[in-house]
Amino acid sequence: MADSAPGSGSGTTAPSNERRLESWGEIASYLRREIRTVQRWERKLGLPIHRLAVGKQSSVFAYPSELDKWFKEQERERRLDEKDDDDIEVEPAARTDHGSHPAALAEPSNGYEVPSHPLPGDKEKPRKLSWNWIIAGAVLVFGGVLIAVIYKDQIPEFSIHARNSSHADARIRLFARPLKSPASEDNLAEGLTAEIISQLGRLDPPHLAVIAPTSAEHLRDKTIGELVRAFHVQYVLEGYVQRVNSRVHINVLLISAKDETNTWSDSFDGDMADILKVQRDVAERVGRELISELPPPSAQPAPVQIDPAGYRAYLQGRKSWAARDMVPSVKEYERAVALMPDYALAHSGLASAYALLGQAPNDGVPATTSAPKAIAEARRALEFNKDNSEAHYVLGNIAMSYTWDFPTAERELKEAIRIEPNNPTAHQWMGQYYMVTNRIADAQAETGKALDLDPVSPIFTIARAEASYYAHDFDATIANANLTLEQAPHFVLAEFWLGSAYREKHMYPESLQHFRNATTLVPNNPGLLMAYGYALAVSGDAQGAHNVLTQLQSLSQHRFVPAIYLAGIYTGLGDKNSAFRWLDKAVTEHNDRLIYLKVDPIADPLRSDARFARLMNQIHMP
Repeated sequence: MADSAPGSGSGTTAPSNERRLESWGEIASYLRREIRTVQRWERKLGLPIHRLAVGKQSSVFAYPSELDKWFKEQERERRLDEKDDDDIEVEPAARTDHGSHPAALAEPSNGYEVPSHPLPGDKEKPRKLSWNWIIAGAVLVFGGVLIAVIYKDQIPEFSIHARNSSHADARIRLFARPLKSPASEDNLAEGLTAEIISQLGRLDPPHLAVIAPTSAEHLRDKTIGELVRAFHVQYVLEGYVQRVNSRVHINVLLISAKDETNTWSDSFDGDMADILKVQRDVAERVGRELISELPPPSAQPAPVQIDPAGYRAYLQGRKSWAARDMVPSVKEYERAVALMPDYALAHSGLASAYALLGQAPNDGVPATTSAPKAIAEARRALEFNKDNSEAHYVLGNIAMSYTWDFPTAERELKEAIRIEPNNPTAHQWMGQYYMVTNRIADAQAETGKALDLDPVSPIFTIARAEASYYAHDFDATIANANLTLEQAPHFVLAEFWLGSAYREKHMYPESLQHFRNATTLVPNNPGLLMAYGYALAVSGDAQGAHNVLTQLQSLSQHRFVPAIYLAGIYTGLGDKNSAFRWLDKAVTEHNDRLIYLKVDPIADPLRSDARFARLMNQIHMP
């Protein structure tokens, strides 16, 4: 092995215990310059770089004390010239990835912290910084697929366009790029990113808007310029997390999107048992850098003893929920609750998983099984923390869709938004409430807020199409659904709402094609089969509709098939007696789709029947 420093001879003047900068990225970061500039300084000005050679391979490192001494000498002699040297080839280890800034900051080695202060004599503007990927080509799956049965394995590839709506919002807009980590810690990094984003979103909602974790994951490779143009981002937070045994080390830096310069960096350490405090410290420190007069922190719930295995289960449950993969989400949340029975977020997470497990288009179990469990877990969460936004919007969702207590639903959903205005799910579920109560303008406003916070989530994009559908504005439904398909070509709900809108425009060939597309994407889903069967019925293909009825009845031998789906096809066939018979059974099942009958055009043929008014009274529709 050989250790040499081209600029300072073969020896070193650094203290023997001094930490080393282990890559071109770290060296450039320390000097706050471009990698190519640093390499040119080594070649032309003798920057003290050491090389460690093993066979034909080599790596570079440097000592901060030697760099400081060299920098002062060069500054004193006015020898530093920062013009780009285009003929200098960047060494392979220093190449940046797609979406990175011009220079890269490698992962911290031995806990080294990037200095946030200027170097001695540094009169130039801070250089542009970025983080290198740790594993080339590694992609973390955090969201974008939707419901377990319908959305699984449909990760959309989003393009950035059609998001440049005028932004009168005066709030600071922050994008937190997912934390990087060693491959073995991907899930931890992904979960910590989501938790830190949530903490940031709660700091000062009137002045700070933070892009939600789902969109953050899908946009992780976008350049700062792209983020600025498409989403009006003003600051980008980047970082790296590393866990050694029970200790967690997080490095973060804050970048101004205006000129892509580093405005602040810091590191945070803690034990996994104190991970909640570490997350909170990161968020509050970033908040203080962004907002001069940050409100005092809200009262925190009683300290919770975090079990590392339980916390990992919680993060995995949250990840599966974001992907709407409900069965594993429930399993992981149940494990988290068992290991951390006093952790409010584990209980509210489990409540949200139970709630969706029993609703369309999951329909994994009857609502009479899942909803009481969701209520119990949400209330348990509020016992530990009355300001748990997730628990409140779960209670609002269940009050609306299961107990049909609409005043309570509205109150709980508004309370969730009051507590956490930057939570997109709270706004989306508030929008659903406005849809079923036929307040379409309010629904569009709430879904717009959700989309603003989570701008590339197909859940929130397609919610706008759904609201237009209930307003009988089918052309707008088609436009919004097509926009969703441009971004997510295999997103099944886009096909569903296109089929629904074309059906209501009596464009049956187009409608049936989109429903066939949907059933091809997710075979044997009861909700999709119902929509296809209803379209066949109203298009005049009674035999085809009956075939779908037979298929649903056969499917019911193997899984739960909600009664409301059979009622829908019988409605299309004009068999009102059978439709109401199945609707009566749907009432006993407390099916969540009943509340949509007030606004769904599918129910138009039933509205003149006295039994329909009686049905609406049974579910307390306002």
